[in-house]
Amino acid sequence: MLKTVRALLKTLAIALLIVLMPFGVGSCGSSQRRVNDVQQMNRRLQGTWLLKSFNSREPLEPALFTLLNLQFGQMRVVVDGSRISAQGPGLQVLRTYQVQEAFEPSATLLVFDQSGIASRVWVEIHENWLTFRPMDSPWAGEGLLQRVY
Repeated sequence: MLKTVRALLKTLAIALLIVLMPFGVGSCGSSQRRVNDVQQMNRRLQGTWLLKSFNSREPLEPALFTLLNLQFGQMRVVVDGSRISAQGPGLQVLRTYQVQEAFEPSATLLVFDQSGIASRVWVEIHENWLTFRPMDSPWAGEGLLQRVY
């Protein structure tokens, strides 16, 4: 059961990381606005963030719920311009992502796990706060990150 809980937490961390790290897309004349939005979002996402909350749309198993709650105020998510990494109590995750759409101050990301399976995550940044909404089960819900630096 602990293995399942860790796997689910890793998935959550991956979703968090993906939310934080879009990268640029090649430019075309008609998509210049989109390219600029993606580049601007990438700059805004870079840094270190702290997980403040996450509310799942679906009920979580008690052990998973407890493990998730341990991450609040502890899990740090670092976005460095090409990767997202998350580290919290008993958890360390590294993921890649792509920006599917970016319209300042929000974006839709595809976050890829180690097997290449993508999860969709919507993000929005206001000042030093990042709201994220994983759209796929089992992590559909809403969370909040605070910029640390």
